[in-house]
Amino acid sequence: MAEQEPRIAATLDVTGYFCPEPIIQISGEIMNIDVGEILEMLTDDPSAGSDVIRWAKRTGHELVLTEESDGTTRFLVRRTS
Repeated sequence: MAEQEPRIAATLDVTGYFCPEPIIQISGEIMNIDVGEILEMLTDDPSAGSDVIRWAKRTGHELVLTEESDGTTRFLVRRTS
C-alpha cells in the first residue's frame, strides 16, 4: 500500500534564490504555520539539501521528505515547536 502524501499547510517557492536566502525564507515561513503542520519548500539551489538538513537539525523541525525532479528539490518540513 502506497504511503499517503501528507497534507501541506503552506508552500514556499524559493526557486531562483540561492544560499542563504532559502534558509532565511524557510525560517520565517515555518512560523506562519501551526505546530504539527507541514511546510513545502521548492528550490533549485544546489546547496539547499545540506543546508535544510542542518537547519532542521539545529531548529528541531522534522524533515519529512526530500525529493528532486528536473533540477528542483522539494522539501516537506513539519513544524515541531
